[in-house]
Amino acid sequence: MSVERGPRRRCRDEEPSEAARHGEMNVSYQHANPDSGNESTLLRFRDGLGEQAACVLVDAGRGVDLDALLEEDEYLTAVLLTHAHLDHYRSLPEVVRDGAPVYASRPTADVLETVLRENAKRHDLGGVEDALSAVSPLSGWESITGEVDVRPVPAGHAPGASGFLLRFSDGSETRHVLATGDFAPRRAAGYPGFPADLPVGVDALFVNVATNERFEETLTASLETVWERAQAGSSVLVTAGGLTGVRYAYLLSHLADRFERRVPITLVGQAAKLYADLGYDLDCVDPVPVFDAPSELLAPGSVTIAGPEVPTDGSAGRLFAAIEDDSAATLVQLGNGGVDPIESAGCTVHSYELIDHPSVETVDAVVERLRPTHVVVKHGGRRTTAEYRGKYDDSFVWANDDAAEYGLYDGGQCCPPPWLSERAVRAIRSREWIDAGGRLGSYLDDEDVPLPSVGREADASLEDEGVLVGELERRFAPAQETGPPRRSEVPRASEGASGSRTDDAENAAPRGGDEEPTRPPEFGGRSSLPPADADFRETVLARLDAIEAAVSGATVSARVADAGDGTLLLKLLGDAPVEHGQEIEVRLLAGGESGDGSAPEASVGSERVDGEGAGGERGDEKNGGGRVDGDD
Repeated sequence: MSVERGPRRRCRDEEPSEAARHGEMNVSYQHANPDSGNESTLLRFRDGLGEQAACVLVDAGRGVDLDALLEEDEYLTAVLLTHAHLDHYRSLPEVVRDGAPVYASRPTADVLETVLRENAKRHDLGGVEDALSAVSPLSGWESITGEVDVRPVPAGHAPGASGFLLRFSDGSETRHVLATGDFAPRRAAGYPGFPADLPVGVDALFVNVATNERFEETLTASLETVWERAQAGSSVLVTAGGLTGVRYAYLLSHLADRFERRVPITLVGQAAKLYADLGYDLDCVDPVPVFDAPSELLAPGSVTIAGPEVPTDGSAGRLFAAIEDDSAATLVQLGNGGVDPIESAGCTVHSYELIDHPSVETVDAVVERLRPTHVVVKHGGRRTTAEYRGKYDDSFVWANDDAAEYGLYDGGQCCPPPWLSERAVRAIRSREWIDAGGRLGSYLDDEDVPLPSVGREADASLEDEGVLVGELERRFAPAQETGPPRRSEVPRASEGASGSRTDDAENAAPRGGDEEPTRPPEFGGRSSLPPADADFRETVLARLDAIEAAVSGATVSARVADAGDGTLLLKLLGDAPVEHGQEIEVRLLAGGESGDGSAPEASVGSERVDGEGAGGERGDEKNGGGRVDGDD
């Protein structure tokens, strides 16, 4: 749906003075697709003489129609692309014109060829080649016109995503406009999150207010599911968008490092190409852009990541067809809420709505820290946008959802929203005058002010990525072992996967102190045993050898889980010398749960044909069609 140009609204009814016509900048904005996502904005910069405007488009979402937005004497100066998600570049091939460059952070520029070419196979994007030829990577300040400069700032949200900081001269002052794009305070696959603060004053803030209050909980829950199923020996297929798939592989690789357990991770199709475009080289991760045999990529105990997020077509569709009827396999869908997930199949099915947006509290904190004169609300939907009207007492809040052009600065004057009362305008203007003395951008050359970079961090931090590591460590971190555990040191089933010991002395079996129990001396040495004949000696030695063989295997703790349909599963909570598919004997060393709450222990002994599977879960677990929702 295209947007017809609305009326241009001047700064109330004020006319700029003659002095204001020289050196001051007139700045206005217009929502470019208010009915189709409202992530796109057209900014206009006019010098004080009101001559031809330099028009800058921030993001090219669905429904952006520059023919309807631009006047006959206006031209497109630049496109600023915040990140490579479809809802932000959907119209990009259609809007490129007038020789305007498409500026993007370097990592976003690096993936655009793959993203545009791959998605052109599934969507009608138009002239992809023209768009690609216009892409210009940006890392520092770049001049759009002689009076307007731009540079990227980190945004989190997705690998390589950025916001954009624009600066322009307004008489004797330097003003800054910040467009956040989609943002989050967390890292995204090593790329920094939106900065807590900026060392320059922000005069106008265009803030995307799409929010998610439970991202970290949902992300952690999904990782817990994938890790648990892979450790149980299941073939795990994770379906996600391309950049989300890369981010997920990054997290799983570093989880494997943290837990000191290798889990094979295969990135397939577009995600594999993006992984290469961004220059990743992670342990356990094998990128496979093209494949012939899906079954070869779906080994037990491994994780395979492919797109799209719902496996109805593409690489994910082919892979899902290979496990759809396999009760031992697992499908984990990481969606964005735009398409309904698959809810049941012969394999175990999970789905999580995984969208990295800030919380409402984070959005409010950003406004509070930056204290901009103008706050323009973007990308929130009509209901959400309306909730921001009048929310920030110290700023002019523009929470409109129409296609009119509104002035922010006109002839050196700050323009208030036309719907505000004169009293409210005076109060905000007085605050702006007080704060103006503290705006670094008014007095310092930005070239001398260090600003955060969009480059990937060298060190990995799961905590900074939004993973609730403590919850995963309690379940999966390896126990600290110095040798074969004594019986009282084996974690009980109720203690969880960390193996932390909670039993005290009164629950331990009497052993005459902390010394290890000793075996009676061999016959023939000094012993208190009476002499015996050779037959008796051989009988006793044979029985001792049998006892030693029975107790010398690894002793680990296991959790019993009821899988329904009369099936009980055993989940080993520690490392054991067993392999997938091996059949073992499980010996209960204590007769059921005792009165003091202790749990039976499992001893991994010799192989038996009729034993339970080593992992317990793989062969018997089957989802009955229920959906596991990440928000539950």
